[in-house]
Parts: sequence; C-alpha cells; structure tokens
Amino acid sequence: MFEECLYFNTVKFTRMINSFWEEAYRPTGLSPSHAYLLQFILEQPGATPKKLAEKMDLKLSTVSRFVDSLAAKGLVERKKENRDKRECSVYPTKPGINLKDELESISNNLHRKIRKILGEANVTEAVSLLGKLSADLNEKERK
Repeated sequence: MFEECLYFNTVKFTRMINSFWEEAYRPTGLSPSHAYLLQFILEQPGATPKKLAEKMDLKLSTVSRFVDSLAAKGLVERKKENRDKRECSVYPTKPGINLKDELESISNNLHRKIRKILGEANVTEAVSLLGKLSADLNEKERK
C-alpha cells in the first residue's frame, strides 16, 4: 500500500537521514537545524532573521526560535542596526566562532559518509530532484 506513496517514503527517508545527522551533531549540543543556522551566520555575520529564513526556506517564527536558542547558548547575539529599528542582525559570538571548524568537519564527514553509503551519483541525483520538486511544489502553492 505504501510503496508508491510519496509522503510515506519521504518521511521514512527523512527519519533515517535525521538519525545520521542528529548523532553526528550531538557532541556539539546542537540539533542539525541549529548547527546549519549557526554555520550560515558564521558565513554571513549580520544577516537578518528574514534573510536567514529565506536562505533556509523556513518560517520567520521558526528562525526566531532557533536564534533565541543559539543566543541562550551564547553562540550568537542580536544587534539593532541603524537601518530599521524593527529589524535586528545576528552575529556569532566568540564561542560560536570557536565551533566553526568542528561544524564544518562534521558536515564534511556526513556528506562523505552518506555518499559512500548511497553512492555519489545517487546522492547528487536525489538532491537535484528534491530541490526541483520542492521548487515546483512551492511555485504551485503560491498560485
């Protein structure tokens, strides 16, 4: 019954991938989503929550909660900028900056591991297809 169900198969695959990523990031005390957000902030210090939400394709409220969590851990800080007093920018703190190499290493190791297990071509094809399907679905939803 479920062999051809897109929902069932994507959720099943997501659970399996999540377990790899959660295990890998556990020593940092961060979830994979928090780690990815911190990595983006490290690459682009001063990004606004709105820009972070667009980059990660998440709702602004979700990114705000993630930033709150990272700030509570002392890894990032919000700063009001002169442009728009309602908007803030997010910057890594020294402890956040100190995690940069570890986060990059974890990410690189995960990508190598999953490519070894699934095959380079399969991963490349899957990522490309998922990106296309997500974009198509997002475009159709907006109409």
